[in-house]
Parts: sequence; structure tokens; C-alpha cells
Amino acid sequence: MKKHLSKLILGTELLASLLVLGAVFSRAPVCAGLLTLENGMKVHMKCFYTGQASIVLALILLLTAIVAFFSKTDHHKIQWVIIVIGIMIIANTFESRIGIGICNNTSMACNTTAVWLRGGGVLAIVSGLADIFANSSKTNRFTL
Repeated sequence: MKKHLSKLILGTELLASLLVLGAVFSRAPVCAGLLTLENGMKVHMKCFYTGQASIVLALILLLTAIVAFFSKTDHHKIQWVIIVIGIMIIANTFESRIGIGICNNTSMACNTTAVWLRGGGVLAIVSGLADIFANSSKTNRFTL
């Protein structure tokens, strides 16, 4: 029973990565607009770079979830990596020292993208924590 629960949780981690990838590519793509600089050059807005970074993080999440899914041994360390990736996906949607951020205009499409990215990040974090606690013994609960 415990093995089946673990595979189900690992499947939700795969789903989280597919949610992020699907959001950026099809369900809620980021803005296609460009900013015009004072010198006349046009550059992408920061939501474009948030989408690109989210793609990379989702691919890493997908690979780590696949490795954990097919792992025959304990995969607590991989789950901590998945949790960190989930945090990075969420942080990437906020303008801060860690994340790139999205547009401040709430009518822009990237705000919908950010909701999907945050949902995928939360799903990855919750799944990682659930797998750690579901498969750990009482004496080995918080070891890396």
C-alpha cells in the first residue's frame, strides 16, 4: 500500500511539471508584447523571461520526478530538490531579489500565467512533503 501511495504522489509531481509547461506553452502563455527603449530598440518584457525560467525549472522538475518515480531506493534527497524547485517556480512569479516577476498591469495575460505557475509550484511542494512524510520512519524522518 505504501508503495502505491508513493507512486501516486510521484505522479502528482509529474503533473505539476506538466501544469507549468502547459501553462507557459498553451493554456496561459505570457505576454507577446515588447518594450520600446529610449534608443528605439525593442526588448521582451520581464514576463517573457519569467516564462523562460519557468520552462527550465519545469523540465528539471520533470526529470527529477521521473528519476524518483523509477528509483528503487529511498528518494528523500530527490524530494527535497523537488520542493526547492517548487519554491523557485513560485518565487519566480514575484518581483523580488529571487524572482523575475510579471507585469504590474492586472489586465495582462501574464497574471493568468502566474496563477498557473504558482499552482504548479504549490503542487510540487505539497507532493514532495507528502512523499517525504509518507515514506519516512519515525527515527529517520528529517534526515537528508
